[in-house]
Amino acid sequence: MDYTRLKKFSEIKVLVLGDFMLDKYITGEVKRISPEAPVPVIEVKEKETYLGGAGNVINNITALGGHARIITCIGNDQAGDYLLDHMVGKGVDTRYVWKVEGERTIIKTRIVAKSQQFLRYDEEDIREIPEDYVNYVKQNMEEIFKDINIVIISDYGKGNVSYKLAQAIIKEARSQNIPVIVDPKGKDYSKYTGATICTPNMSEFNAVVGVNEIMNEEQIAIKGKKLCEDINLRYVLVTRSEKGMSLIDGNDGKKQDLPAIAKEVVDVTGAGDTVISVFSLAMAVGYSLSDCCKLSNKAASIVISHFGAATTNIKEIEQTGFHGTGSKILQWGQVQQVVRNLKKEGKKIVFTNGCFDLVHAGHIASFEQARALGDVLIVGLNSDTSIRIIKGDKRPIVTQENRVKLLSALTVIDYIIIFEQDTPKELIDLIIPDVLVKGKDWAGKEVVGQDVVEANGGVVELIDLEQGLSTTNVIEKIRELYH
Repeated sequence: MDYTRLKKFSEIKVLVLGDFMLDKYITGEVKRISPEAPVPVIEVKEKETYLGGAGNVINNITALGGHARIITCIGNDQAGDYLLDHMVGKGVDTRYVWKVEGERTIIKTRIVAKSQQFLRYDEEDIREIPEDYVNYVKQNMEEIFKDINIVIISDYGKGNVSYKLAQAIIKEARSQNIPVIVDPKGKDYSKYTGATICTPNMSEFNAVVGVNEIMNEEQIAIKGKKLCEDINLRYVLVTRSEKGMSLIDGNDGKKQDLPAIAKEVVDVTGAGDTVISVFSLAMAVGYSLSDCCKLSNKAASIVISHFGAATTNIKEIEQTGFHGTGSKILQWGQVQQVVRNLKKEGKKIVFTNGCFDLVHAGHIASFEQARALGDVLIVGLNSDTSIRIIKGDKRPIVTQENRVKLLSALTVIDYIIIFEQDTPKELIDLIIPDVLVKGKDWAGKEVVGQDVVEANGGVVELIDLEQGLSTTNVIEKIRELYH
């Protein structure tokens, strides 16, 4: 696949109609049961607030470099002010948002411990969007659609996506030959009539086509084509969890299946928002529908490996293989956020480092021992420049680009980061791993980074080295055999 078009995401402006809300997370630890009732007591450690609902579509679009303009109504309250401020902070065009007196902005609050939700409570008033707002949008269509490349309707069933407003937006988009991608809700899809693509999940698809039992592949294709005919859709894209995605053509009923990418599932929250965002941006820059599906499939595989409504970016998508090879190469600017997310998920982080020139069985054995000491193995890799400083101008034998490719292929390694310095001290200061791993040849010596690790409650572990296996020995063997 040609990834150069991904950079054109920054040229795309998306119009988003939907239900915007706030997602709040109260995170803590459970150490006891309440004496007042048989319920766990959570000691609160952290409170965080994120854009939720259609706001998570905005999170994804901006993380991918795209631009957004939104149409919606929210409450004239503190939560609404917070939502708008964060939208503006992301560069979103909020000129056409109405704050309605007497309404309240939707808030979903989740109580979390050890990456598990104990409770969720919602503060919301489900209501039809004001008629005056629908008329306002109709009167300002020319300005609202100025420079728009694609439209997303993100329906969470909270009232902002009414029949009249959805139809007004779809008809205007069609008149300008602008695609409309819909993330639907409910059983009545008539308000999406004329859209380009609908993206229900399998349970939503079953509900809208009126089928309660499990369908075979032929039945899915037939029902998908019928849905397209009923509401004048061009395609239906059914997201099917572990079965991946199925794209059904409304004209001929052909179904294209794309298998899911194997990945550890931590949290599926917001995966649908990622799919519709990546699909829409990819479609807007000219990717084929097949490639749009593949790209959004890859993006979904990344976000479900993190807790909460995560997002991804172009670099992660580029570095993620179609067969489950995760995004392993970290940039320095990413490290702290990645480590922070991992620690929030309760993961024990192991760090080791080296040149890993001419990767051999001794390296593999070391990685396996290191990985066994925790949940996530991060490998610091000396750059070509730092190796030349340490080992002389004849090294490395293998360039850092190819050393990264080799290490990326090892499933035992979770993340790789290249460092330019003589030692990994700055990197260790950044990561602060739970376990710092070195070979037993370091026994009795001062280990770089040991002070930082131990000061933060971590440990240094010295592992066994395979005798007689080293890059130097391999080089000498080759010289001996081939003179």
